[in-house]
Amino acid sequence: MPGLTELISSAERGNRRDVGKLITIIENRSEGYSNLLRKIKKKESKIFVVGITGPPGVGKSSLISKLAAEFSKKEKLAVIMIDATSPYSGGSLLGNRLRLESTVNTYVRSMATRGSTGGLNLALGDSIDLLSYLGFTMALVESVGTGQDETDILHYSDKIVMVLSPGMGDQVQAIKAGQMEIGDFVVLNKSDKPDAIIAEKELLETISIPDISKKHSFVKVSALTGDGIRELAELIASSRTDKRGEDSKLSREKERLRREILAIVKSKDGVVERYAMEVMAGKKTRDEAVARILRDIRE
Repeated sequence: MPGLTELISSAERGNRRDVGKLITIIENRSEGYSNLLRKIKKKESKIFVVGITGPPGVGKSSLISKLAAEFSKKEKLAVIMIDATSPYSGGSLLGNRLRLESTVNTYVRSMATRGSTGGLNLALGDSIDLLSYLGFTMALVESVGTGQDETDILHYSDKIVMVLSPGMGDQVQAIKAGQMEIGDFVVLNKSDKPDAIIAEKELLETISIPDISKKHSFVKVSALTGDGIRELAELIASSRTDKRGEDSKLSREKERLRREILAIVKSKDGVVERYAMEVMAGKKTRDEAVARILRDIRE
């Protein structure tokens, strides 16, 4: 296998296979991982990241395929599709990459959550930084979107697209207290369906709630017919100059790193599991276990 320097040089020249190898190094934290991170972190990340989320079955992958076709005309585009993890293999369960292939101007990668909370892979942030380092100007990131707690995508994205579809009914009510607030764009996909008018009315009523309505743009699209896709792409592209302020960006980066560091600490040497067993056995209280873990970290 080529050395890290050769892999990076090859990826910079556009070798998509070697881009994939570098992301695999990040995912597995294999040999060269620390050196790779040191190199890519020296360069400021300028990639425009659009998170796309929503419940299963609303057509996120189909919508992303149509948006990718639009954005790739002007952008060096990456598409990262976060899939649920197989409990047996640890790999991507849905295999979204099979439904959207890389092209000359678009690089596509599927990632499994590998048990990460919030629906996103722990390596996502580093992979986005790598793509920026390699010259990608825009990334579409699809999260698993399995429930209202799947909001970690907020900490990785400049803009959020919430995708919904007709026939959701109570699901809209269920998610509005979680995912709905984070969306910059609320998109009603499958707008060609007969019950789309009812769904539109429900969504407009939901996003008119004062705490929710202040930042949403509502767009109707059909990934099947292509209706509304260009309008949505243009709205997203125009919002690029309206990215969240520097303070917000720093806050998101801090929260992202906090979550990643905690996840790494939890995974190291079974330390959390060991103290959890002591709490279960009545040998320590939870507060005592936390104090001991913090002491271990300081030492």
